[in-house]
Amino acid sequence: MANVLFLTVLIPVIAALLVLFLSSRAQAVIKGVGLLGALIPALFALVAYIEFHRGGVTTGLQYPFAVTWLTVPNAWLNMPLNIQLAFGADGISLPLVLLTGVVSVLAAIRSFKIEWRVKAHYFWQMLLVAGLYGVFAASDLFTFFFFLEWTLVACYFLIGIWGNERRHYAATKFLIYRGIASVVLLAGFIGLAYEYAAQALTASSIIYFPYAPHLFTLSIGQLLDEASRFSLPSTVQGPLFLVFLLAVLIEEAFVPFHTWLPDTHEQSDTSTNMLIGGVLMKVGLYVLLRFAVEMLPEGLAKYGMLVGVLGVISILYGAFAAIAQKDWRRLIAFSNISHMGLVLLAIASMNVIGLQGAVFMLVSSGLLTALLFYTVGAQAERTKSFTFSTLGGLSKSLPVISGVLLVAALGSVGLPGLSGFISEFSLFVGSFAVFPWLSAIATLGMIFAALYLLYAMQRTTFGPQRVEYDGLVDARASEWVPLVVLVALVVWIGVYPAVLGDVVHGTVQAIAARIGG
Repeated sequence: MANVLFLTVLIPVIAALLVLFLSSRAQAVIKGVGLLGALIPALFALVAYIEFHRGGVTTGLQYPFAVTWLTVPNAWLNMPLNIQLAFGADGISLPLVLLTGVVSVLAAIRSFKIEWRVKAHYFWQMLLVAGLYGVFAASDLFTFFFFLEWTLVACYFLIGIWGNERRHYAATKFLIYRGIASVVLLAGFIGLAYEYAAQALTASSIIYFPYAPHLFTLSIGQLLDEASRFSLPSTVQGPLFLVFLLAVLIEEAFVPFHTWLPDTHEQSDTSTNMLIGGVLMKVGLYVLLRFAVEMLPEGLAKYGMLVGVLGVISILYGAFAAIAQKDWRRLIAFSNISHMGLVLLAIASMNVIGLQGAVFMLVSSGLLTALLFYTVGAQAERTKSFTFSTLGGLSKSLPVISGVLLVAALGSVGLPGLSGFISEFSLFVGSFAVFPWLSAIATLGMIFAALYLLYAMQRTTFGPQRVEYDGLVDARASEWVPLVVLVALVVWIGVYPAVLGDVVHGTVQAIAARIGG
């Protein structure tokens, strides 16, 4: 089982390389290889999730795998540095690894509809899937950054080649914003590694470190161990936390760095939108949980109010902007920004229930966003439009697709019995305990979410049907699998949240105990 996470990353890479050697005319074979390249690692992720050790306070990364790429002797103050390809998972990262598996399989199925440059599409899609697995499964800062940049390149080509009319503009804007975020994040990683090495060197006279003299490290597991043994000075934690926060604000398209996301979603094809909105847009907040919260708790405590305020601003701005949209894809983009603002508020609470709610929301939002993009993409394939003014009455000719779209919308507004409800309930319980007034204001975002999503539903599926939409074909056999799987998972988490909570809770407890939450 130690190699299971490595295999989830390796198999999509193998699939991408296999696609390169296939004839462009063998489209059915290419699509089959692409589907297997997504399905097999998803099954490995599922096995890892089932076999994950639960119970009590769960510390450390499970399923460790590490291979040294390069050793730099005397890298800093006579300390060597091992640069590794290393993987491992805990209760925060493993649900996101499984989310990657689910969405990637369904995106590969959706890509069956691609008819132009099929070979290249599946090549870049498989590389994106491998990159997403690598980001969430990484247990080394170099490994994490390597795969994060991998996703940047893959998305650039997927948007720029298979997007809509303004695809080159959107792809370039995506590359610039995410590239800047990566540079800022790299600065944070370097600062984190050097500061922990310096403090470990000082502490080594009174604390035994079994991995000495390798105190200068990029290993996430070792850095977490050092964070549990001693704290960095508050004068160091504060500036480092702000560096990570800036990177996250850009990565997650929070206000005022939000403009790239609606353009990206408006210009991307449906399968790419599923992967970007459903999975990639969770990376920034994962960074905040993994590095800022666990390793820089005093920085979070110092700037917790700022984080909460930024979260509420994004919640309300995303909701207000969504109300003004005329296109489903832009509405979903702003809705995603609003929901990720909730996660930011929950993280600022620094308590068990709030942090658990944050992880729940990342997973729930990923599933619901993928479902929204899939259903509106299916509608647009038939109507040739994402614009509300050209739609209406589609429930008559597309009852199944319209019904699933309603489920996705209701899940996003937090209807009890669906995954959005338990996510919002948990994070609000955590945030109200620390920021009652901010949390009260944040609830307005949920009210507005009901307004813009249900209004969009009303304009799309209800009312008189346009003559040109008579006789549209409802969900086909190939579309039933993504629709059923996503709806089933949204309902399952909503009805039985322990399926996610049992994995998340132990790790969150350990983090909260470390930071005093």
